Amino acid sequence: MSASVERLEEKVAFLEQALQQLSDEHFAQQKELLDLKELVHALKEKLVNQSDSHDFSTQVDEKPPHY
Repeated sequence: MSASVERLEEKVAFLEQALQQLSDEHFAQQKELLDLKELVHALKEKLVNQSDSHDFSTQVDEKPPHY
């Protein structure tokens, strides 16, 4: 086999490995993103439920005394 063909095969093998690593990382990041979205949704629901049971509207609108 010629040296140029061997070099091309090495490059292809390297690129296939790099592509697999990127694909695995992308999958992990997508899963983490979905988990974080679920967590944010759960925290929003918890906050809404807490604010329904307490009157925070006046506290949120008021400026702190140092202003």
